[in-house]
Amino acid sequence: MKKKCIRLEIRLTPDESQMFQNKAQNYDGNMSAMVRDAVRRFDDKRVRGKIETMEALLQFYKKYQQQLSWLGGNFNQCMHRANELAIAGELSEDYFRSILFPETRKAIKAIMAVKAELDAIQDKQEEV
Repeated sequence: MKKKCIRLEIRLTPDESQMFQNKAQNYDGNMSAMVRDAVRRFDDKRVRGKIETMEALLQFYKKYQQQLSWLGGNFNQCMHRANELAIAGELSEDYFRSILFPETRKAIKAIMAVKAELDAIQDKQEEV
């Protein structure tokens, strides 16, 4: 064990001093050991913020993975059918109004919701 010869002085309010003494009880009253342990375990706020953002992104991707997959499949089917009808010369205005436009609106709405949530996560990250 290395000899401890450097002494640090800190200023505390009476309440802070009492808090330090109370916490040091878990270290057999050795405040120096408590402070050294606290510094060793110190959790940098920026690192913690980045981890929280990564966890939020993971939850985000899990949440929207199924919805985006479903949306993409439905949209692809609509476009495939529209292409078949166009090739056969049977593409009607009614198909656009009743099938394509509603599916397109759903897709745009879902994509905008995903973007808004991603923006919120990004804004939270920039605050850290």
